Amino acid sequence: MRERLTKLYVSLLAPAIVLFAVLYVVKKLAVVDTQRVLEAVPALAPLIFVLAVVCAVASPLLFRTAFVYNHRDSKSIGEDEFYRLQRRTLTTALVAPYLAVVAAFLGLPSVPFTGTALAAFYAVYYFYPSEKKMRRETRIFRVK
Repeated sequence: MRERLTKLYVSLLAPAIVLFAVLYVVKKLAVVDTQRVLEAVPALAPLIFVLAVVCAVASPLLFRTAFVYNHRDSKSIGEDEFYRLQRRTLTTALVAPYLAVVAAFLGLPSVPFTGTALAAFYAVYYFYPSEKKMRRETRIFRVK
């Protein structure tokens, strides 16, 4: 299960890194005037920040809470059910790096950009399926 989650993690994160590199080059070549976008839609900076926090923190927390509530009377959890939970939280959380790439490309003001970047770093760090984390999670959820 850890191998599948690691592959999913890399397959979700790698395109964000490539996109960041491509958009960095585009921005340095001054192909697009991103300042116009921010002036046209003033609520875009707070919206990106809030979406990043929702994706990185709130949604995974909601998924885990709902999962625990739905399985509160179970003696153990099946590995397939646990994998679906992990896949769902990982997929949702790793939207935050894409939002951070958009924030960097648009040149958001420092506070929303910093918050978006912190949410992205949190998602990338916390949701990495390390062996230690998987052992702890399977023990907590009583995965069989």
